[in-house]
Amino acid sequence: MEEGKKKLLGVPELTCYGIGNSIGSGIFVSMGVSIGYTGHSITLALALACVVVLFAYAYKTVMAGMFVLPGGRYSQAALLQPPLLVGASALTTAFSGLAFAMYAISIVEYAATVVPQLAEYDKIIEIAILTLFFVTTFFGDKFMGRFNLIMVVVLIFALLVYTFVGLGRVDWSTVNPASENYFSGGVAGLFMAVATMSFACQGSTLPIDMAGQSRNPKRSLPIAIMLSSLIILVVYCLIGIVSAGILPIEDVADKNLGVVAKAIFPYPVFVIFIIGGACFAIATSLYSTMAGVRYPILATVDDGWLPKFLGKRTEKGYPWVMMLLLYATSILSIFVDLGLQDLISVMMIPTMILNTINNILVVGLARKYPKAWEKSFFHMPMAAFRVVMGFATFCSLLITAALFTTMDTKGQILIVVLMVAVFGYCAYRLKADKVNLTDIGRAKAEAEKAAMEA
Repeated sequence: MEEGKKKLLGVPELTCYGIGNSIGSGIFVSMGVSIGYTGHSITLALALACVVVLFAYAYKTVMAGMFVLPGGRYSQAALLQPPLLVGASALTTAFSGLAFAMYAISIVEYAATVVPQLAEYDKIIEIAILTLFFVTTFFGDKFMGRFNLIMVVVLIFALLVYTFVGLGRVDWSTVNPASENYFSGGVAGLFMAVATMSFACQGSTLPIDMAGQSRNPKRSLPIAIMLSSLIILVVYCLIGIVSAGILPIEDVADKNLGVVAKAIFPYPVFVIFIIGGACFAIATSLYSTMAGVRYPILATVDDGWLPKFLGKRTEKGYPWVMMLLLYATSILSIFVDLGLQDLISVMMIPTMILNTINNILVVGLARKYPKAWEKSFFHMPMAAFRVVMGFATFCSLLITAALFTTMDTKGQILIVVLMVAVFGYCAYRLKADKVNLTDIGRAKAEAEKAAMEA
C-alpha cells in the first residue's frame, strides 16, 4: 500500500478523536466545584472555558496549520522549545501520579452516592482501586483496551440520557442572567469556574498527535480542533443547564452529578448512571492516563532528564520501577489530602505556564519559516498574528492565575516548589551533561526538515 493511502484520517475522524478525549471524567470531576464558584452561570463558564482553552493551546493549532509533524506534540516541542523547556515539559508528565489519585477519589465519591457506607472507608477503597488498575497495566494494553472501549460507549450513552431526561426537568428561568444565584461568586467566581472547567476541555487539542495518520493535516487538523471544541462547547453547556437548573444551587454546589441524577432518575436508572456513567467515565480516564504515561516518561529517561534506573524493565518490557514510583506518588497524594480542586490546579498550572511560553515562542517560529507561514491555514498579517497570540498568552495566564487563586496556602507553596524544582533539576541535568542532546537534536532536525518542506 502506498504511503499516501495509509493516511486515512480526515476531518470527521479527527474531530471524533478530539471529542472522545474531552467528554469523560473531567465533566464529572469538575462540574460541582465550578457550580460552587459561579452558580447558575455555570453554562456561561463552560462556554468560556471551551473558548479560553482553545486559545490557551493556540500554539498547537497554529503549528498544525503550518507544518506536517508526524511526531505530534513531541515534534512540536522539539521544533519550538530550547532544551530546558523540552525537559520541563517532559518532567511535568510525572505529575500524572496526582491525576491517578484524583480519579480514584472521584470514583469513590460517586460510588458513595449509591452505597453511603463506602465513605467511611474512602482511603482504603481509593488505594484498592489504584492498586487494581496498576496491576492491570502489568498485563499489557490489549488486556484492558477492549474493556475500556465498552466503558467509553456506556458512559457516552449515560451522559446522553442524563442530558435529554434532565432538560425536561429544568427550571428555565435559572438560565436568565437576572435570576438568583447567577454570577453567585461575582466576576472572580466566574473566572475560577472557567479555569476549573478548562481541565475538562483540553482533549479537543489532542488530534495533533494524529498528524502522521491524517489526510492533508495542515488543513484537517486545525479544522478538527476547532470543530471538536465547538461541539464540546454545545454538549457541555447542555450538561451545565441540567446540572444547575433542576435543584437549588446550595444542593448541587461542590457536589458531584450524582445529586442531580438521583433527583431525575428512578433509583435503578440512577444506580446504572452512577456505575455506567460516572464511575466508568472516571475509570476510563484513570486507565488511559495510567497506560499512556509510561511512554513519554520512558522517553524522558532515555533522553537523560531522569536517572536511568527509573527505566528498568521486566523481561517483557514493563517499566516496573517507574510505575512503582508513580503508584507510590498517587498513594501519597491521597494521604496528603489536597482535595480535588488543588489536585486539578497542581496538574494544570505547570501545563499552562509552559503554554504561555509556547504561545510567545510560536510568533518567532512564523518569522523563522516565512514560506510555511504564507501557506499556513491561519495566515494573516504579522501584526494581527501578534495580537491573536497575545490574546492566547493572556488566556493561558488567566487560567494559571485563576487556578492558583483557588488553592489554599499549602497548595500554592506546593506548586511553587514543584515548578522551581522542575526547572532547577532540568538546568542541573543540562549543566552536568547528563542529557542526551544528540537525541533531542535529532528530533529537532527531523522537525526542522518537515518545517522546511512545508
